[in-house]
Amino acid sequence: MKGNAKHKNGSKKTTSSSAPKLTSEKTKSPQAHNDRGMDATDLLIKDHENVQDLFAQAERAGEDAQKKAMLFAKIRDELQIHTRIEEEIFYPAVADLPVDRAKDDIERSLQDHEEVDDLLDDLEMLSPDDSDFDERMAELMDAVRKHIKLEQEEVFKVARTGLGEEKLQELGREMEQLKESLKEQKMDSEGAEASE
Repeated sequence: MKGNAKHKNGSKKTTSSSAPKLTSEKTKSPQAHNDRGMDATDLLIKDHENVQDLFAQAERAGEDAQKKAMLFAKIRDELQIHTRIEEEIFYPAVADLPVDRAKDDIERSLQDHEEVDDLLDDLEMLSPDDSDFDERMAELMDAVRKHIKLEQEEVFKVARTGLGEEKLQELGREMEQLKESLKEQKMDSEGAEASE
């Protein structure tokens, strides 16, 4: 997914998915979010949980087109920002590890991002009233859930072993800063559009 990609207004087919919610393996105690902030994997797990919560709300939205549109916009924004921080900060650090598996896992993750980007583009082209919207949304949820599983079960293990606690903390701080910057840019651009 390209966090800064411009999407069209609409979307395509999706089917409803009732896949179980993946949560963090709660690898760390309350110290995970200490005065130094979250490490990179904890921050990404928190993002995963946030988007899973939005998916659950979308699945409960039923035929409420307005609610589906609002939830899709939140899901899109969350995924785009999440993707940016992964692709710009986290993935390069993991891919640089001297482990063959690391490069393979990052390649697979980037392919997942492309698939999710395509689904977001499709959804942008559809109205929530469109008969294809729910089917395409379910495809998006399925793709993201599979991606989360890959990251949490494979990529994060390689990262924790290869990068170590100190580097993960440093990456977490960088990712949090970029995330806040991207959110501010988004709010600024929405404010500018609203005033036009």
